[in-house]
Amino acid sequence: MRRILLLIFIPFCIWAQDRENRDLPIFEPIPYYSVGDSIKGWSFSADGQWISKPKTIPVIGISRNEDFYNNKDNALGIDNIHQLLAYKVKYGSDTLICLVKIFREGEYRYPNRKRGWKERYAGYYWIVRYRDLRNALNYFEEQDTSEAFVLRIKSLEGRYIKEIEEPEEVLDQIVSTTIIKPNFDRNLVLTIQEGDESDQIRIHICSLHVIFTDVEGVRKNFTKRGRSVYGSVKLFDYLYFEMDRKNFFEILNLDANLDQLLEEEMLPVFDQGRSSPTDSLATDSL
Repeated sequence: MRRILLLIFIPFCIWAQDRENRDLPIFEPIPYYSVGDSIKGWSFSADGQWISKPKTIPVIGISRNEDFYNNKDNALGIDNIHQLLAYKVKYGSDTLICLVKIFREGEYRYPNRKRGWKERYAGYYWIVRYRDLRNALNYFEEQDTSEAFVLRIKSLEGRYIKEIEEPEEVLDQIVSTTIIKPNFDRNLVLTIQEGDESDQIRIHICSLHVIFTDVEGVRKNFTKRGRSVYGSVKLFDYLYFEMDRKNFFEILNLDANLDQLLEEEMLPVFDQGRSSPTDSLATDSL
């Protein structure tokens, strides 16, 4: 009798459960923001020289040692950026952006013998609220100083993409697995500083755990005295990316791709989605 009652009761319990579906993120099909060629990497060499390389932060070595820097693994640097992309995302009533960092990665198939080297595109992406990124960058611009700032911006999702067959197809890999997570435990960490020239800016981006010093989104960790320097203003004493200031701040121009969408006779997935002026300042993300 107990088993019969249980079998009768279970369907009613299932029927009584909340079946309201959560909103799904809707991505615009092309990036509204894309930079790559204007990025230059800098690092402070072991013999006290600043050295640079297009799109790549050179590893720390003796500046005159060309063989060291031409080594297959070292040639990819401490970190590198092939391309930075940003996609506009609609999630319920929120406007989000998906920031994608595409970089070159490489490894030996037989590392002990240093044989079978293979390079590939890899990547990391962050999904953040547009208003949080906007407010963080506005905060930086309001500071009349040449000091570096570390802006911690709450992420709603993010992960490493081990292999990207074609950079143009990265969105498909992101959309297929993305779940918006309001309690996601990692932040987009943007270290930023005005450049020596007024039209330049220094930046670095990575993913850091909200509590621990666990770092993601970089090719190699960079440590001093056993501690990671990512997420610290001291990072720019050793390395940074530099790019055109105007190009960087285009990341706030959400409607930059509208003309391209119209030219390709594609309708945007949703309307222009400008953030409301009543959006509150997310002070906990700075």
